[in-house]
Amino acid sequence: MNQMTIKESCLLSGGQGLHSGLKTQLAFHPAPADHGIIFYRRDQNVKIPATWQYARSSPLCTTLEEAGVKLNTVEHLLSVCSGMGIDNLLIELAADEVPIYDGSGWVFYEKFSQVGLAELEGAKKALRVLKPIQWSQGEIQIAATPSEETNFTFSIDFEHDQIGRQEFQFHFTPANYAEQIVRAKTFCREEDIPKMRAACLIKGGSEKNAIILGKQGGFQNIENLTWLNEPNLHKILDQIGDFFLADNLRILGNFFSHRSGHASHLAFLKYLLQERTDAWEIVTLN
Repeated sequence: MNQMTIKESCLLSGGQGLHSGLKTQLAFHPAPADHGIIFYRRDQNVKIPATWQYARSSPLCTTLEEAGVKLNTVEHLLSVCSGMGIDNLLIELAADEVPIYDGSGWVFYEKFSQVGLAELEGAKKALRVLKPIQWSQGEIQIAATPSEETNFTFSIDFEHDQIGRQEFQFHFTPANYAEQIVRAKTFCREEDIPKMRAACLIKGGSEKNAIILGKQGGFQNIENLTWLNEPNLHKILDQIGDFFLADNLRILGNFFSHRSGHASHLAFLKYLLQERTDAWEIVTLN
């Protein structure tokens, strides 16, 4: 199995940052084998690799930083790269945030599907879990066990009539990702909106790009739902993107997560890659 990139450069416009509210466009360029996923902040003339070494802890999004230059909300785009098997890509933009579009990964997936993917000569590699791993912080738990495939079990727990405590199991393949995950939109609680706006966040947020969990226990904009368990599915979309920070390698293993988010995903990755070097290996995929 070989590494992949896109067939040709393409432009994606009409986007707006979820938190900054700024409009921007993205240019995607093919990249050679072993290049990885790299963002180029054209306005700052700085390239930022999309790997854990450049990631910074953030509760509401995944942030990258290099030489004091930050780039926010990269998780949905990275999730699509992982989901489609894109190993190498140069992403050019002139803003500090990747556009939110409809709150899912669909716009990126649709663009890459239209352009098409190209196979490279370099062999595709993955990170394979060898031993059971457990990480926790308060009520947040992430665990992994060895597997030749990638499987996610994600558990969420919200005091909300339509959500409550639920769990979803996902077998990660490109086909399953396209069918079950890529269209899952981000979400928030109605009561959190004033606080986020007071903190100068979600300037680009709307009922069109986020599922809003209403105060009365329902969905405030149920017409935008694709699935009734969409918040749980979006959590898996986010985790797939965050885990792709492992040097842009698919991680082979069974993962169980409870109440985790961007900051805990990064903490787990750092624990795995820095402190548990005995528990994984890099393999070439056939």
